[in-house]
Amino acid sequence: MSAKVIDARNQPCPKPILMAKRALESAQIGEILEIIVNDKTSKENVLRYCWNNGQEILESRYEGNDFHLKVKKTPFKKVDKPLPVIGPCGQRWD
Repeated sequence: MSAKVIDARNQPCPKPILMAKRALESAQIGEILEIIVNDKTSKENVLRYCWNNGQEILESRYEGNDFHLKVKKTPFKKVDKPLPVIGPCGQRWD
């Protein structure tokens, strides 16, 4: 199954998270999204956002200068220990 691609490269924080959020909201249960970012903080924050919202993280790989994150849309489920999302200046968004 091919993944829907969300290209969030070169986007300032918090835009990659917002792009991932919107894509997940419009995705069908079971749909796979490939979110591409080229910043380590964006990668970590998108992964944290997906984890905190109970989404299934299928893959995280580094390719060239980009991070490719594959996420499977699942029904929302509350996680026991949410991870904080860190802003560009070190502030927490939790």
